[in-house]
Amino acid sequence: MNLESKWLEDFLALAELRNFSRAAEFRNITQPAFGRRIRSLEQMVGFELVERGTVPIDLTPEGRLFRTTARNLLRQMEEGLTQLRGQAETQAIDFAAAHSLSVTLLPELIDQMSSENRALRTRVESIDVDLAIEALKEGSCDFLLAFNAEALMQPPFEYLPLGMTRLFPVCLADESGQPVYTADHGEDIPLLSYSPDAFMGRKVNHLLRSSIPDFRFQTIMESSLTNLLKVMTLKGKGVAWLPDYSIRRELESGQLVPFTDQAEWAGQVEIVIYRNNVRLHASAENLWAQLKSKCRQGWSLT
Repeated sequence: MNLESKWLEDFLALAELRNFSRAAEFRNITQPAFGRRIRSLEQMVGFELVERGTVPIDLTPEGRLFRTTARNLLRQMEEGLTQLRGQAETQAIDFAAAHSLSVTLLPELIDQMSSENRALRTRVESIDVDLAIEALKEGSCDFLLAFNAEALMQPPFEYLPLGMTRLFPVCLADESGQPVYTADHGEDIPLLSYSPDAFMGRKVNHLLRSSIPDFRFQTIMESSLTNLLKVMTLKGKGVAWLPDYSIRRELESGQLVPFTDQAEWAGQVEIVIYRNNVRLHASAENLWAQLKSKCRQGWSLT
């Protein structure tokens, strides 16, 4: 197979920029020449990589998978050259993660998977859950740390469950350690809510509809960011449903307390790590093998 590395670099530029003329300019060649190189790559792999009828252009399902393959082929070449030069540097692992996980559980995962003598080399993109899922589908990351997503629990993806987190309502504690808001408050309770189209927002709205439909809340803030809702809760501005991994210290110190101890007000959310089922570069494959081994032994990130 006469597969040229410059074709792979062309394709990755096009996958990123989604425009032939901009990608050609970025690769410093004319647009017709760039288009011919993409066609040559498609002929070589045996399928179309790009949906040319859309604006901006989109990748075909095969193109999304091949994006991961192209990235890793170039990485393997770079890694091989590094070894030939006698250098021991390994490839960085690309993570995409939900906002709240990127500042809580992902650092813990990286720490636990690092060896005593060498820290795990990583690049992290912290984005909205739905966008993070798209990043994995588009092949722009090695791994996605997120929540239970049925669309990713089937080919062409693989996944490992890393634990469960409890999602429940909390509020600021008063001087005596009691919640400043209570379920028998007698009036509308201020609610610090997730945006309805956010993953956590859908979870909380399901709880509100199915388990506690008759209780009256007054939404005073909406956000997709767990940390922002947490800050506002600590300021005493209202009640928020927060995952336990994000508020462990505040619960232990007594700054935050459960709004209610009624079990039906709480939900469970699974923490999952996902990947495409095409072969990744050596560093990423090694990490996956270690994670699979730890999960078989009953290890949990939460």
